[in-house]
Amino acid sequence: MEGMGSIFNASAMQIVQIHHYAENLHSSEVDKLYQDDAVWIISSSFIIFTMHSGFGLLESGSVSAKDEVNIMVKNVVDVVFGGLSYWSCGFGFSYGDYEPWRNPYIGFGKFFYDPTRDYDSRESINQEGWSYASFLFQLSLATTASTIVSGAVAERAKLKSYILLGCIVILIQALPAHWVWDKEGVFYKKGVVDFAGCSAVHMVGGIIGLIATVYLKPRRNRFNEDSVHQMSSPTNALLGTFLLWWGWFGINAGSVWGITGGRWRLGARAAVATIMASIGGGATAITISFVKTKKLQVNFLINGILSSIVSITAICAVSRPWHALVIGSISSVFSIAILPVLDRLHIDDPVGIVPIHLTSSIWGMIAVGIFCEQDKYLTSATNNMSGLLYSWSFDLLLVQLLCTFTILLYSAATGFLALFLISKSPLGLRVTDYEEQIGADVIEHGLAGTNVARYVLEKPLSTRTFQTVTKAITKWKMLAKKKSRQKRMEAAKLKREAEQETFAQANGAALANGNGATPNGNGNVLHHRNNATNNTNTTNSNGAGPPKRNSVHAFNNQVAPLAVSSTVTTARNAPSTGRRAESTAIEMEGGPLPTAPVPQEAAPVENVPTSSAAVQRKPSWESKPSSAASRKSISITSATSVSTGTATALSVGQSESRPSTVSATSLASRKSKNSTLGKFVKAPAPRALSPPMDNPLNPPTTDV
Repeated sequence: MEGMGSIFNASAMQIVQIHHYAENLHSSEVDKLYQDDAVWIISSSFIIFTMHSGFGLLESGSVSAKDEVNIMVKNVVDVVFGGLSYWSCGFGFSYGDYEPWRNPYIGFGKFFYDPTRDYDSRESINQEGWSYASFLFQLSLATTASTIVSGAVAERAKLKSYILLGCIVILIQALPAHWVWDKEGVFYKKGVVDFAGCSAVHMVGGIIGLIATVYLKPRRNRFNEDSVHQMSSPTNALLGTFLLWWGWFGINAGSVWGITGGRWRLGARAAVATIMASIGGGATAITISFVKTKKLQVNFLINGILSSIVSITAICAVSRPWHALVIGSISSVFSIAILPVLDRLHIDDPVGIVPIHLTSSIWGMIAVGIFCEQDKYLTSATNNMSGLLYSWSFDLLLVQLLCTFTILLYSAATGFLALFLISKSPLGLRVTDYEEQIGADVIEHGLAGTNVARYVLEKPLSTRTFQTVTKAITKWKMLAKKKSRQKRMEAAKLKREAEQETFAQANGAALANGNGATPNGNGNVLHHRNNATNNTNTTNSNGAGPPKRNSVHAFNNQVAPLAVSSTVTTARNAPSTGRRAESTAIEMEGGPLPTAPVPQEAAPVENVPTSSAAVQRKPSWESKPSSAASRKSISITSATSVSTGTATALSVGQSESRPSTVSATSLASRKSKNSTLGKFVKAPAPRALSPPMDNPLNPPTTDV
C-alpha cells in the first residue's frame, strides 16, 4: 500500500493511543494492526487487574489482625465504585474530545462511555474495538490510584466514607492523566515523559495518601513507648509484594500501547527495565537492612522492591538495564531513609504509601530528566527530547520538575478539600476510639471468626459500649467454649461406652466359665466381694452374674475384719514374649467353695479350725526359667472360727536361688471374744506354673 509508509513515520507516532494511529486507513493489513495492538493492551489489562489482589494482601498483612478483612473489602470497593466513577465521568475528564470545549487542562465528552454509541458506522468498526480495549487499560490504571489511598487510611477511616473518598480520588486523578497523556494536555505539549503513570497515578495516590494519614492523625497508641502495632501477617505482605511485582510487568510493558510499528521493541525494553530496577532496589534494601539492624527486615525488603519499580515507570520504555539498576537502587535508599523521618514527625503510614509511591515517584520523574535517551527509531516516544546525560540540556529536567510540582500541589489541595468535606458531613471520616479498639472487622462487617480470638481490649469499656459493640465478641467466645466442651464430653462418652462394652464382653466370658471373676485387662482377675451381712443380695434372681455391693461397706477405704474366708496370692511370672508381668488374684467369698482345693504350698496355721476353707487361684501359664528363679508367692489365709474367733496366717515363699531376707515372726494377741490371732512363717518355694493356654479365662480343672 502506498499509504502504509506514512503510518510508520516514527516522528509522528504518539505512544498513548486513545485513537489508534491507523484510524483513517482501511485494509486487511490495518485490521491486523488493530488486532495485534488490542490483544497486547487487553492482556496487559488483565495482568494489571491482578495487582488489586497484591494490594489487598500487602495491606491486610501490614495492618492489625482486627482490620484484615476490612482492608481487603476496601480494595474490592476500589474496583467497584472506582470503576463506576471512572466510567461515568473520569474517562471523559481525561480523554474527552468534545471540540467546542477542547482545552489543555480538562477533557470534556465521552461521559458514561459507550464506544458503540460513538462509532456506529461499519467503517469505524476497528476503532470501536480499539476504544473498548483502551478504556479497559485506562480503567485498570486509574483504579490503582484509589487503592493506594486505602493503605494510607487503614484502620481509621469508615467504610462508607472511604467509598465516597475513592470515587473522588478517581476524579482527581483524571486531570493529571489529561495533562500528561492526552495530545492536547498542557504537559504533553511541553514534552513531559511518563510512560506508565509515575506522576499521573502513583504521585497522585501517594500525595493524597500522605494528606489523608496526616489529617486522620495516627492510630491509637501508635507512637507510645509500649506500642504493639505490628504486621499481622508478614507472609501475606510478601505474597502481595510478589503479585504487585508481577502486575507491574503489565503496566510497564503495556504502556507502549501495542506491538506494531516497532513498539514491541519498547515493550521488551520496559519489561527488562522493570526486572532490573527491582533487582537493584531489592539488593540495596537487603544490604541496608543487614548493615543497620543485623537482620533482614521485611518492611525494608518490601519498600525497597516496590519503590524501585515505581521509580522506573516513567522511563521504562527507553531505559537501558544499567539505567534501571541505578534508578531502582537510589529509590530504595530514599524509601528506607524516609521511615525514621515519618516516625519522628508522628506520621502513621501503616502500609508504606509514602516511601513506596510518593518519594519514589518524585525521584522517578527527576530521573527521566537525567537518564532519558531518545529512541533511535521512535523519536516521538520521548517527544524528541533527551535527558541531561545525553543532551547536556536541562530542558527535559525542568519540564519534569514543573510537572511534578504542579501535580503535587493540585493533588494535595484537592485531596485535603475532599477529606475536609467528608469529615464535616453526616457520614464523618474517622472511626471513634472504641470502634478503632474493637476493629473494623466487627464494626463494619459483623465478623466474629478466627481473628476475633486475637483481639486485645486495651482498656475497660463502658456498659453501653460493651452492649452495643462487644456483643459479637462475647457471643463468639461463649459459643467457642460451648462447642469445645461438647466435643470433650462426646469424646469422654464414647470412651466410656467402649470401656463398658469391653468390660461386658470380658465379664460375660468369665460368667460363662462359672467362676464369677472378671479380667481387668492386665492379666489379673478381680473377684467380686459379697457382704456377709446381706447374703440375699449376693446374686441375681437367677443365680448368675456378679454379686451386688452392699451400700454400707462398698469400697469406703476402711479396713475392718470381715467374717469371710479369703485368700490372696501374688506370683511373678513372664508371658511368652519374655517380658515380666505380675498377676494378682483376690477372692472374697461369703462361704467355702467346695470345688476350690486348699493349696499344698501354704504353711500350716495354728489355731485354725478344720471347718474353715481357703481358696486359691491356680496359675494359668508357666513363666520362662530365667524369671521363674526370682518368682515369689505370697499366700494369706484367714478363716473364721465359730467359737474362738479369727485366725490369720501370712506365708512368704522365695526361690532357693535367692537368699531369704524375711525372718519368721510370730505375733499373737487375744483381746476379746472376737480378737485376731496372726502368725508369719516361711513358706516353701512355689512350684512351676503350667504352660500357656489358648483361653486363660477358662483354666484346667486339675491342680498343678
